Amino acid sequence: MQRPNLSRTPLSIATQRQTVRRTLLSSAFVASVLLGSSIAQAAPVALNIPAQSLASALNELGKQANLQILYSPDQVQGIKSHSVSGSLEPVKALESLLQGSGISYQLNGDTVILSAPQGKGLELGATNISGEGMGRALTTEDTHSYTTGATNSSTKLPLSIRETPQTVTVITRQLMDDQAAQSIGDVLRNAPGISTQAYDSDRMEYSARGYAITNFQYDGVNTQYDGVFDEGATKVDMALYDRVDIIKGATGLLSGSGEPSATVNLIRKKPTREFKASVTASAGSWDNYRTEGDISGPLNEDGSVRGRFVGVYQDADSYRDHASKKNDVFYGIIEADLTPDTLFTFGMDYQNIKPRGSSWTGNPYYFSNYTKTDFSRSFNPATDWSRRDVQAQSTFASLEHRFANDWKVKGTLTQQTNDHDTQLASASGGMPDPVTGKGMFFYWGKWEGHRVQNTADINATGPFSLFGREHELVVGATSQSSRQTGATFDASQFGAVPGSIFDWSGDYPKPYFPKNGKYEKNQNQNSAYIAARFKPTDDLALILGSRLSDYQYNDTYKYYVQSARFSDNKTTSKQHGKVTPYAGVVYDLNETYSAYASYTSIYKPVTERSKSGTTLAPTEGNSYEIGLKGEYFDGRLNATAAIFRTEQKNLAVVDGIDAANETYYKSVDGATTKGIELELAGELMPDWNVMAGYTYAQTKTEDGGRLYGYPLETTKPENVARLFTSYRLPGVMNKVTVGGGVNWQSPFYGRIYNESKSDYDIIEQQSYALVNLMTRYEYNEHLTFNLNANNVFDKKYLSGLGNFSTTYYGEPRNLMLTTKYTF
Repeated sequence: MQRPNLSRTPLSIATQRQTVRRTLLSSAFVASVLLGSSIAQAAPVALNIPAQSLASALNELGKQANLQILYSPDQVQGIKSHSVSGSLEPVKALESLLQGSGISYQLNGDTVILSAPQGKGLELGATNISGEGMGRALTTEDTHSYTTGATNSSTKLPLSIRETPQTVTVITRQLMDDQAAQSIGDVLRNAPGISTQAYDSDRMEYSARGYAITNFQYDGVNTQYDGVFDEGATKVDMALYDRVDIIKGATGLLSGSGEPSATVNLIRKKPTREFKASVTASAGSWDNYRTEGDISGPLNEDGSVRGRFVGVYQDADSYRDHASKKNDVFYGIIEADLTPDTLFTFGMDYQNIKPRGSSWTGNPYYFSNYTKTDFSRSFNPATDWSRRDVQAQSTFASLEHRFANDWKVKGTLTQQTNDHDTQLASASGGMPDPVTGKGMFFYWGKWEGHRVQNTADINATGPFSLFGREHELVVGATSQSSRQTGATFDASQFGAVPGSIFDWSGDYPKPYFPKNGKYEKNQNQNSAYIAARFKPTDDLALILGSRLSDYQYNDTYKYYVQSARFSDNKTTSKQHGKVTPYAGVVYDLNETYSAYASYTSIYKPVTERSKSGTTLAPTEGNSYEIGLKGEYFDGRLNATAAIFRTEQKNLAVVDGIDAANETYYKSVDGATTKGIELELAGELMPDWNVMAGYTYAQTKTEDGGRLYGYPLETTKPENVARLFTSYRLPGVMNKVTVGGGVNWQSPFYGRIYNESKSDYDIIEQQSYALVNLMTRYEYNEHLTFNLNANNVFDKKYLSGLGNFSTTYYGEPRNLMLTTKYTF
């Protein structure tokens, strides 16, 4: 057996090209870097390797532990590995990966050679030498898992779920594929602990632990979120993403301001060192057609430059009459190993969303005699030209360098551009006569907006020694600015809906909306953060951190009256030197269980104004969480049980409407949320995956009353349960995977003003459960067919209530057939 050349300079002979091609086709990796000492004597290293194919796991081990591993591609084909995480000697980590595979190994100086199981011979065959470049971000693609080995979304420190002192939900690529999740909305409405309420046909509000989710990140970079206009944040297409990390509770250390609900971090797909490509076509209920293309691989001979491109086109009708949507998505990314220790990344993504028949709010709840209406789920109050067009584009670049002492510095620049063109007319106003159907009027209007957001982040992470033990540190700074401009149009004259609402078909001419002014909003946030993970003992970890932030916000509305320009509204808010502390502790009770606790403060600048016109004080508070985490089957299954409590003061709530029809607010103290959260994710046994969760969160005001949001004047459901599982059948049926799940939530309540009583009526959506099923057939190694059925019992329920005294129905039963061909 001739030992391969392991020098850092690439082989220049033709044999290398053939070797690289054969390796890419077989998807087999051999990671190598010369060791300074014998492997058997190597010191422990920090590892985070999820359960996946053995070939991919060996590749990760080679890169993370600087190991040289020689093996045959055929030898490991079809074998899944166990997960490995924590500080381990490289040989011990290798033994964990090989456990149960029947494969043994030999140490030959600085080289590991795998020995085939009995009855198989070892042939080195095609060999790829890698591992000299930067460590790659942990991905969930091709792991076939519902969990992951590590995430840095909570503190920027790479921690396993068990090591993170907060509840962490990870929606992996496999789970998204099994649930046929096409948008971030599909992901969130199936995620444990998340509830969904609809503003109308195109805008959704997602909540956790009693509050709306307002913190969205992309690869850990914060973005501004406007829940009212929703300029694409809840419409993001998931073809671009490897996984979604959801950090529950307040996350002020990395996000700064925001609600104490959750932070949603979308992790983009990365280029691969081996060639891979796929084409996916879907057809579903209501003429929902979709095509995806995904191609990735090396762009030069030695794979030091890699690229990936994803494209999507979707054309879909709706369960609502005269409603449709078109969606174009493009994504490109390039990674380049500038040196063995320096990684440069550049990418762009673009999404163009064009809905038609977009409603503004939903259907009236009451007839004119205050009896309840009962519209069909297919009824659409919008005109056929009503729309909310959104174009969203991101450009991002990062430079990452790893030093010899395991310290890493990373700088990231991101620019996000959002444009919206909104023209609405919805026959949703008023209360119709129960016999004639007359008496309705239009909610209509026109808005245009352009927003540019720039974010720069630089951080350094690495180990340090103190009192004879090794600890970890992250320190960084973020600067974020957002400028939003647009035109305003006069829509003060609400038109009457002609004839009976029972005969409504959406056919109504578009009125003229004269331009009457313009607006500008500017938001800036500059922050510095630091966090350290101390390890006083092997079983105890302390995480201490803080964020120092400056905030500035101002908006200006200028209106035109008889060619004279004057400023009508201006709001300014500034806060300097705001400190957001964070503390967490994790104690390993044994090899399986850890107890943890965490604390962080809450801070949210508000722009709402009181009846007197003054800007309200910022919302502040504290968030606490304690819990128990379990890691089973070498990390292939993770469990969390948590108790949490959130206390807030200066919470902005609606106080009334003034003579100019403007809403004003007041601050309330003593809003307290308390609850529990349970979650289980991963592999119960080989080929059987599960994602399950239950959350109880009760939010009350200081006097014990319900807390209603705005503009959705509703509460959040106190109980939310999610379950989804899939199982690959054994034996001759192993080409078939079956699965399904249940989404259940308890009642939630809304307020609708009743003029006959001069008071609010409280309306209720009772508890309901939605059952979803799926099956997959693997025709061969290239071609698969997925069939998903959602709401299989065709449950009729309200997904929104209380928005301008209207209600909105959720989706009826629907099917989706997806065909995927992998090259």
